[in-house]
Amino acid sequence: MRRRRSAMLAAALPAALAATLLTAPAAHAADADIVINEVQSNSATGAPDFIELLNVGTTLVDISGWLLKDSDDTRTLRVPTGTTLGPGGFAVLETDVAGGFGLGADDAARIYAPDGVTLVDAVSWTDHAFTEGRLPDGTGEVVDTQPTPGAPNVAREPVVVEPVESPVVVNEVQSDDAAGGPDWVELLNTGAAPVDVSGWILRDDDDLSALPIASGTVLAPGAFLVVETRDAVTGAGFGLGKADEIRIFTADGTGLVDGYAWTEHATTEGRLPDGSGVFVDTAPTRGAANAVRAVASPVVLNEVESNGDGRGDWIELANTDTVRTVDVSGWTVVDGDPTHEPIVLPEGTTIESGGYLGIITDGDAYDSSFGLGGEEAVTVRDASGAVVDAYAWTAHATTTYGRCPDMTGAFSLTAAGSFELVNACETAEEPEVETEPWPFADEVVPAVAPGRWGDDMSGLDYAADGTLFAVNNDNAEIFELEQTDATQFAIAQSWVPSYPDGTGTPDAEGLTVAGDGAIFLSTERDNAAKGVSRPSVLRVELGADGATTTTHEWNLTTAGALPELGANVGIEAIEWISDADATRLGVLDRSTGSALPYDPAAFGDHFDGVFAISVEQTGLLYVVVLQPSGEVTVLQTASPGPAVEVTMALDWRAGGNALWALCDDLCNSASSELAFVDGQLTAQRDVAAPSTMPAGYTNEGLAIDWCELDPTAVPTVAWISDSAHEGVSLRVAAGGACAVDETPGPGDGGGEVPGGPGDGSGGGDPVTPGAGSGSTDPGASGGSLPRTGAEAPMGALLAAALLLLAGLGLLVARRRA
Repeated sequence: MRRRRSAMLAAALPAALAATLLTAPAAHAADADIVINEVQSNSATGAPDFIELLNVGTTLVDISGWLLKDSDDTRTLRVPTGTTLGPGGFAVLETDVAGGFGLGADDAARIYAPDGVTLVDAVSWTDHAFTEGRLPDGTGEVVDTQPTPGAPNVAREPVVVEPVESPVVVNEVQSDDAAGGPDWVELLNTGAAPVDVSGWILRDDDDLSALPIASGTVLAPGAFLVVETRDAVTGAGFGLGKADEIRIFTADGTGLVDGYAWTEHATTEGRLPDGSGVFVDTAPTRGAANAVRAVASPVVLNEVESNGDGRGDWIELANTDTVRTVDVSGWTVVDGDPTHEPIVLPEGTTIESGGYLGIITDGDAYDSSFGLGGEEAVTVRDASGAVVDAYAWTAHATTTYGRCPDMTGAFSLTAAGSFELVNACETAEEPEVETEPWPFADEVVPAVAPGRWGDDMSGLDYAADGTLFAVNNDNAEIFELEQTDATQFAIAQSWVPSYPDGTGTPDAEGLTVAGDGAIFLSTERDNAAKGVSRPSVLRVELGADGATTTTHEWNLTTAGALPELGANVGIEAIEWISDADATRLGVLDRSTGSALPYDPAAFGDHFDGVFAISVEQTGLLYVVVLQPSGEVTVLQTASPGPAVEVTMALDWRAGGNALWALCDDLCNSASSELAFVDGQLTAQRDVAAPSTMPAGYTNEGLAIDWCELDPTAVPTVAWISDSAHEGVSLRVAAGGACAVDETPGPGDGGGEVPGGPGDGSGGGDPVTPGAGSGSTDPGASGGSLPRTGAEAPMGALLAAALLLLAGLGLLVARRRA
């Protein structure tokens, strides 16, 4: 309830009437001592609306025949004869009784003397609350209170709600039954143990609505619970509207268990698959497994490619009628995001008998476009809006999902994509991929508060000073993060860049901080034109008060560095590698067809380094030089290990020889470690995600906080995900302390630098010489040495330099972010 006013109101009276009242008998001399003390207009338990009066005076007041009104003068209710109110006494008057009225969301409560003209007190509001009352009683302002009819008022404290983990999910919702049946929500226990849901609270989009689940209600594993949202007997609860939502809270109201929101009625909507999939239009299956709601049609959804195959993401429709062509003009295709506009098939679109129609969803052939995610659904509707077919999945397919047998069977993993061809239904053999266990700290924990970000977080990188930066791929917002303790971060400030001409919304998938402190973003497209590929790198300078300057854009396709790419399968990740590292490691320049060592001087101004980038469509890594003139030179290409089908994030160990390439949920967040071997970027090993990282997390950013001073120190590792799993996008696994080695050097009581020759610690510096160099097995530093070629010295020169600096007392601890 929102107050417009909350004080005793003076009636504006004509002079003659005022004179009459002044000379009238003082039958109600204590009227001013009676105030409206509390009002209930929207009980959470279905209790009646009421107006509570309080006598703040010192004498008894007879309120017999006094008149109650809401905001409408035609609705009145008389106080019963013989009703008196002593000093400090309360009178609770229910309004929605026979001959009375209910109190609405935008309403008022007024009390008049028996003449119906003399206004004693009034309170009005513009929005429902449970109850509102004066604090202090009788004299204070009207505020939100707990319901206390006939007793002193108690302030209602705001409830802080946090998401909670639970196997119980909203599985199906009915908000518009054509037969006039009740609205209901279906819950499902997806876990392996019973869950007591006694007292859990259901709400729609109104925080004041509440419908508790009956005491003693226990959901067995795999069991459904259907709750009608309005009690047919008491009227308690709420109806579900056209644009509404359903939410489940724990019994104390502080834990948000699950929820689902919609913007249009669809009779029923449910998860496919049950319990884990996205919501699609379903046939009403109250208390049973969900089923697609579809009209009879010879056209079926036949195949889905959600991870790009050179064309981009696509679906395939098939006409099972072997005689007649089907006109699909005006049919629509939409994914599981209700905010996306559907693709509308243009006039004249047909599917010949027994034929196929492929639709690239993230292309530029239609007015609308969208990519297909790892947990996603596709719904096809005819020109009338009726559902023809739908399919939902929970993870990207390594090939495609298709009907087997073709056109008639259930969806399964195909052996290969078959755009507008018969599905490849021979058994798809998953490749055997070996990964090593995660080599660093294994305990992955949330690093920001739940709800800090929504979806679409993507790039992540540590700057040279240890500051952690992140980027959102929906609006390109760049975040500087401030570390608050060993595993927690807060947003220090943020910037939203555009293209150099000041327009557009770059789809920023990756981020790296170069040696000059500028931010380089890898982008796939302009989100203001999502169907058009624009695989660009942007250089962004961050200013004060959120100001940015985008100084350069390199479109790698128009520059000839990359082939034509789908709009949503472009440049995913980017990482800056200094010229010092590139020349030390003998990085080869194959741009002219030869294999010569990279020469920075040959490229003039080029930001003092090279860039490693990954491309989603090709699956390849590219080492490139970017020049201010707009020229792009590809020095070499490489592939990650077999466990990484697509690289979503990159991280380079400055001063070392390790490039980490991260896959997302397609590969269960596995990583490849690569190194320059004889100058060529080469995969060394594939590493599984930490055991505490759930397989379905959509990680698209990786940043490793290496310790420059102690190569044996376990680094802190940060991941950021495209989806806010359990409300959180950023997670870390905290490493060990990064401290200065204070062992005295030669000449002052000397000792050996850990990892130096003969140390035997297995923690030697991971730097290897450049062309012609060999390798040793990985040590305690996390295995960042190349594994191919002959054995070679383990960074003896660098170890000696570290020893000399330590003796001079020049080493300074680097801040760990």
